[in-house]
Amino acid sequence: MADTLLRHLDMLSLIPPLPGKIASRDLHARLESLGYGVDVRSIERDLHKLSERFPLVSDEARPAGWSWRSGQSPLRFPRMDAGTALTYELVARYLAPAFPKTMLKRLEPDFAQARRVLDEFKGSPLARWSKHIAVLPTGFPLLAPEVKDDVSAIVYEALLNGTRFEASYRSVEAERPRRYAFNPLGLVYRDGVLYLVATLWEYEDPRHFPLQRISNPSPLDVPARVPKGFDFGRYVREERSFEYPAGDEIQLELRVDGWLARQLEERRLSLNQTIQPIPDRECLRVTATVPYTDHLFWWLRSLGSSVEVMKPGLLRRRLKDEAGKLADMYGF
Repeated sequence: MADTLLRHLDMLSLIPPLPGKIASRDLHARLESLGYGVDVRSIERDLHKLSERFPLVSDEARPAGWSWRSGQSPLRFPRMDAGTALTYELVARYLAPAFPKTMLKRLEPDFAQARRVLDEFKGSPLARWSKHIAVLPTGFPLLAPEVKDDVSAIVYEALLNGTRFEASYRSVEAERPRRYAFNPLGLVYRDGVLYLVATLWEYEDPRHFPLQRISNPSPLDVPARVPKGFDFGRYVREERSFEYPAGDEIQLELRVDGWLARQLEERRLSLNQTIQPIPDRECLRVTATVPYTDHLFWWLRSLGSSVEVMKPGLLRRRLKDEAGKLADMYGF
């Protein structure tokens, strides 16, 4: 009797909420891996008995898929505590764009339960914590681009399963999309945009593709080709491909206004940054070794007359040319 009760509890915990589902044969394999010696027919009988007491539903497929009814959550032991509920709440609020939509659907009952738990713990510090946390974008907040449901579904599925997919992609310069075979390597969420890091066909060089420019995807039953020695974390952190490299590291020298110097004291450009006063001047000299990227250029340009680039010469000339174009544009 005890073994049967434990098996039933494990069965209930393995059944996903709608729209997820699990067939009796898959459930049998999962239970076998947990050490239960029971045949598929016994599991099917158990499922029908359990559905009389619990909100379980099956579809009309063959074999039938079993799920918890919409809005119901699988049994959770032990009950969700306030700390776990807070984690779910912050994930739902700030990390949802990084999850496959199918996974978010399965997590909706957990998110709902987390909100109920936090409501019950209204007076606790953890419950109050969720009302005192905010994550804001840097720069002007542009609306996130729309990504089609079939695109996100197939891209995430291919990435999870390590398989290729085929899709049309229109680059920002092109008038018409082209058809490619993608080898997905990872996803990067930046400033409201999801980028797929992938190689194409048999090529080895990783590139990144905004998901909103992908259309008409179709899965391929072919393993994805991963470049030898490729490390996704290193690609994002060290190669700085999402910062649009414009060259190697540079020795940067700036003249900055006082308010900007104070800001750079708190958020340094690099570990070797120095800030020194300039005799008989209200501005200060800032030096640092930094990577030369387009993001550095855009940041310096956004500061206007509060910063003057002294070195290197190529960056100073680039900003001077940009200032000239702006002067011509505005008729100065």
